[in-house]
Amino acid sequence: MVSLKDSVNQSGLRLLLPIYLRLQALEKTNLTLLESVPQNFTSHVATIDSKVLAIFVSSNSLSLNLTRDSVGNLWMAANYSLNPGDYISTLTWVSSKTVSENLTPLGFVQFPEDYPEQVKTFLNPGRKMPVENKTIQEIAANFKTNNMTQTVRNILDFVSKQEYDREKTQLLMSGNLNTTDILDSFEDALEVLETNSSICIERSWCAAAILRAAGVPTRTVTDVRLKTWIQVWLDGYGWVDAEALCVQPPPMFPRPLSFVTPWMTENSSDAALPFTWLPKAGMRVANLTFGDVELFEVNQYRTILSEPIDKELFEKEPTKFSFPIVFKPEIVYAAITQEGTHLTFSLFKENENASKPLTMGESNSVTFRGIVVSFKPIRHQNFLVLQDFAVHETGKFDLRILVPVVGVPVVIVAVWLYWKRRKTKFLRAVTLIFLL
Repeated sequence: MVSLKDSVNQSGLRLLLPIYLRLQALEKTNLTLLESVPQNFTSHVATIDSKVLAIFVSSNSLSLNLTRDSVGNLWMAANYSLNPGDYISTLTWVSSKTVSENLTPLGFVQFPEDYPEQVKTFLNPGRKMPVENKTIQEIAANFKTNNMTQTVRNILDFVSKQEYDREKTQLLMSGNLNTTDILDSFEDALEVLETNSSICIERSWCAAAILRAAGVPTRTVTDVRLKTWIQVWLDGYGWVDAEALCVQPPPMFPRPLSFVTPWMTENSSDAALPFTWLPKAGMRVANLTFGDVELFEVNQYRTILSEPIDKELFEKEPTKFSFPIVFKPEIVYAAITQEGTHLTFSLFKENENASKPLTMGESNSVTFRGIVVSFKPIRHQNFLVLQDFAVHETGKFDLRILVPVVGVPVVIVAVWLYWKRRKTKFLRAVTLIFLL
């Protein structure tokens, strides 16, 4: 088995974090996969710098686009035309660094008379947050005080007494979840209260619904390991992170964020996930984890989306800003760096390396350690898209190229021999008739 142990530093902290998403179509459909792209993150608790080193997009993608929502999440939209059994997948390599962290205790916070416009939406009911429901309202009223900080702690104490639904986590990660809508696979706040059992995202929605009903603006955050927590908006502090499900005695408020890479912040009054697909179609959530590279075939991914790294920053920490390219049994590392307007693609491993200045809109190739990496780079907003991405061994021909080159002459010769044989038989028959 190929290992990615090179991406772990001496302290055991992973320098590169993979986000792996793999879905299988259960019916014939045309759809758009929407996936959030990790971005820089700032709250009262922490400031986190993230860099998207590479997003490998499966080769059956028909087109790719980037959009930004009202909260600032960047979304990648990939279009597909699928038959039953077809897979679509993405693998994202992201590097992040917690620049600062503030876990000082929070003091008394009075409920304000009004909220900023951009915060008010996080008081509204949503698809998984029935804020106006009578039961939710009664629970909120029971735990609300004139102190926003204490109100948050009271509600976190209440929801933390629920059981953890391990079976649902196993189903989500096992590859056996079939659904037309990923949100439908989870319980809303009322269902969580009825079952008294939940996973982190459900627990966060439940806490958020009660907090909103109590007048505390609340939203959810999901990281690259699919861990979900909440943020509450407190007057004078801004957004403060809090844990709704934790193994330590609750509440964790403020919640530490060291070595976390946020994948998506909830982008509306509705509950949301870092990925979804439209229109609704039957899909199997085949993989949401990336334990080893045996699952990954690099030549099944013909498009790569990358955020170029400043050359000076890369040279200071090259291992932090490079991503693996797996070509079994070899693993080499790649980086796309920028110096002014100049872009460079580099491959390296151990003490060897190979680099090439990129020419936009044309085919580029880099040869390194017996393999050739080729692609056509184009600009897309602040990202670089590598189209027609391919990896093959040096001097090894792609058999698909030989099909038209060899196949057409073979067919012509076969047709010629066939007609020659028929012509010979015809002449023999005519001669025999003449002789008779």
